[in-house]
Amino acid sequence: MFGSSAPPEESGLRITVLYTRIRPTLAALRRAASLARDLRAGIRILNVRNVPYPLPLDRPGLDHEVLAQNFRTIAEGCTIPTRVEICYGRDIVESLLHSLSPNSIVLIGAKPRWWPSKERRWAKLLTRHGHHIVFVPVESNS
Repeated sequence: MFGSSAPPEESGLRITVLYTRIRPTLAALRRAASLARDLRAGIRILNVRNVPYPLPLDRPGLDHEVLAQNFRTIAEGCTIPTRVEICYGRDIVESLLHSLSPNSIVLIGAKPRWWPSKERRWAKLLTRHGHHIVFVPVESNS
């Protein structure tokens, strides 16, 4: 768990921030901190990584510690108890569905676009599986 030494979430509720890219994730993390404070919840930053078939899942070819340190840096400024999880799998969508508890609250930062982005497709799929999605708009000029 990373972040401040604030007391652990009292309700057992956890808000998941889906890592997409740095700026959108930071925007979603700021919104999640506000929600978590009001709901007395914790925050989980979830990064789902695709592992190509030639590589074994237990050794995906990515330096787990380097990734974890990068995400710790993102979570450092958060005043709510924040946990960083990196999940490896062959299929991003299947790994994402497997990593979420039923009826999860998931925040996704994304630039507003008129065409269907991968984040919108993921949100649609997660909604169909009973999860609650909150889009956090990220301005392209900021």
